[in-house]
Amino acid sequence: MPRTLIFLLSLCMSCYASAAKVAIIMDDIGYRQSDINTLSLPVAVTFSILPYTPLGQQIAQQAAQQQREIMLHMPMEADNGKYPGPGAVMANMSAQSIQQQLQLALNDLPQAVGLNNHMGSKVTQMPAAMQAMAEWLAKQNLYFVDSRTTVRTRAEQAARAKGIATLHRHVFLDNQLSEAEMQAQLRRLIALAKKQNNAIAIAHPHPQTVAFLADVELRLRKHDIELVPVSQLFPPKQLVQQSHKPPAGDKVHATAR
Repeated sequence: MPRTLIFLLSLCMSCYASAAKVAIIMDDIGYRQSDINTLSLPVAVTFSILPYTPLGQQIAQQAAQQQREIMLHMPMEADNGKYPGPGAVMANMSAQSIQQQLQLALNDLPQAVGLNNHMGSKVTQMPAAMQAMAEWLAKQNLYFVDSRTTVRTRAEQAARAKGIATLHRHVFLDNQLSEAEMQAQLRRLIALAKKQNNAIAIAHPHPQTVAFLADVELRLRKHDIELVPVSQLFPPKQLVQQSHKPPAGDKVHATAR
């Protein structure tokens, strides 16, 4: 093969390998019958499923059969006092209780390979609570995505300090359900991915959102952006190191009240 052709082929492969990537997390899954329609989305869309929900286990099983990546969408206490859901991590819990809540939720959805917070604008501000969560994540070899429901979150910082593979949400795609607003958020996601080489969006299983995302993989591809599961945004070395690190110690820290 001519050297020029070899060079061009290697250049193309290099460009493709460094192409920008986007992960879309579909969370809040499990309560509504219409949530089943999320299974029609591109397989690269990551599902984050609420524990103890009427449809959570069923959808998790079907998503696993699709070889789709699954996360645990962990309910956590919010500043506004709104009920976060069953099995939530609450601000008045001890570190041990937090870890027990996390473990029970994972037992309900054992397919999960990562976790992000559902609500949690109160708990994620609490360093001791987030340290307890990070210690548990380390024991379970789960990655973490901070949903960033508050600018004062300490969750990502705590996870990084424990060596957890961790990222954070950049865009909420569907805070407003109009086509125009979702298009605007998708454009923002694309711009961030091109600037940073990767970006994460969170969406919700509204019928309007599911319809909007039906062809998202093709739309991203037109911008030379690859839609991938969340785990593919981490350097492989980071995930390997995390999966082989020694178990975390048994020391438990009290949660601030």
